[in-house]
Amino acid sequence: MIYSEEHKIVLQNIMHEGALHENRGKKLISKLFGHENTTQVLNEINAKLQPLYMIIKCINCEVTGQSYWVWASTVQDKTARFHPEFSQAELALLRNVYSEIVTSSNGHVSSTWCLNLCSTLNVKLTKANAEEFLYEMVNKKWLACKNGKYYMGVRSIVELLQYFKDTYQDSLHTCSLCKEVLFYGEKCDQCNTITHIHCLKNYAMTRGGLECPNCHYPISQHDHSNLLSLGNGTNSAMDEVDIEMDEVTQPSLRRSKRKRLI
Repeated sequence: MIYSEEHKIVLQNIMHEGALHENRGKKLISKLFGHENTTQVLNEINAKLQPLYMIIKCINCEVTGQSYWVWASTVQDKTARFHPEFSQAELALLRNVYSEIVTSSNGHVSSTWCLNLCSTLNVKLTKANAEEFLYEMVNKKWLACKNGKYYMGVRSIVELLQYFKDTYQDSLHTCSLCKEVLFYGEKCDQCNTITHIHCLKNYAMTRGGLECPNCHYPISQHDHSNLLSLGNGTNSAMDEVDIEMDEVTQPSLRRSKRKRLI
């Protein structure tokens, strides 16, 4: 295997994004290598990264089902480490958001709850600053947001999994199909089995209907519409990324709009 400049460009793009949307990665590889064998290229990059204890992992967003390539360490740490640009107040907020997501029964937390939390932190953080910070966390794929609710982002799932296992071992769930740790999914009303939405959708396509993979109990109509909301895969890469920013408008833009209305 020859590790070329083209491999370096792909790696640099993934490192820069933190989590690169798969469709964008495919287009990049097609442009650089003249083929669409992404598995081969990623395996070649990972072979080079192995001695450095780093890896490019492929993971699906639990909310949208979209695939991302995430740059991560193979040596998992028990502590959650973030870029030093984050303040202690911001990190305190994020850890509380993580705790609420992991320990909740539905795998998400409302934006209102997050902002109200600011007044209870040991370190001061204004709601305006919290809005800015949470927007950045969604933008950088540490969190996902839809309909005013925050979910676990793909980077958090990959890069902080050991931290979650050590801190919230008794609260974590496993997907009934892929057997990976799950933070948000569909729970069977009959046997309480939990499954990733994207895994359940793929399972339903092979079975010809929606049912629990464990006990085969039919999924309700409400859950059926939730699964269909993942889309049919025909959206552009940009449209797919925008789904994860649903209901998230940059706070500074919102404030400027309010000023113009006054």
